[in-house]
Amino acid sequence: IQAYFQYDSKKTGGITISHLRFGDKPIKAPYYITKANFVACHNVAYILKGYKIVQDVKPGGTFLLDCQWTEADLDKHLPNSVKSYIANNGVKFYIINATAIAAKEVGNPKVKNTVLQSAFFALAKILPTEDAINYMKYMATKSYSKFGEDVVAQNHKAIERGGNAFVKVDVPEAWKSA
Repeated sequence: IQAYFQYDSKKTGGITISHLRFGDKPIKAPYYITKANFVACHNVAYILKGYKIVQDVKPGGTFLLDCQWTEADLDKHLPNSVKSYIANNGVKFYIINATAIAAKEVGNPKVKNTVLQSAFFALAKILPTEDAINYMKYMATKSYSKFGEDVVAQNHKAIERGGNAFVKVDVPEAWKSA
């Protein structure tokens, strides 16, 4: 595994880009990844502000967007450059509302990243999904037991929901000319 994290100067409230590589052999590569198999955007405002996040996905790769929109809302809200890139590069596109899952279903908005981490493992297929979820639950139990069973249960629920709460978007043909 190779990991490198890029932070902007604001740090808190700023953008973080995580460059992660996984493989069966030692990885000796430059830190920055310019085209990735999997890219997730955890804050839809970055897409709306014009950050070129989806353009970091390799053709045929996977893009996960955390947003409040339904699949039907995407055509109205996504910038045309994002729609066009997804459609013209065969990007597998998924949406998830991790914020609502964490706050409303789990009852703890702090577990949003746990929801998204579980979705990542389910979509990226680095490990079998069931194994990844079991490892995550084991670590959540180990890390949060000292805070009580409710905190552990919230994390377990976030892990379970994230692993299957994403929605595959049927990309419209019309997006190619957006």
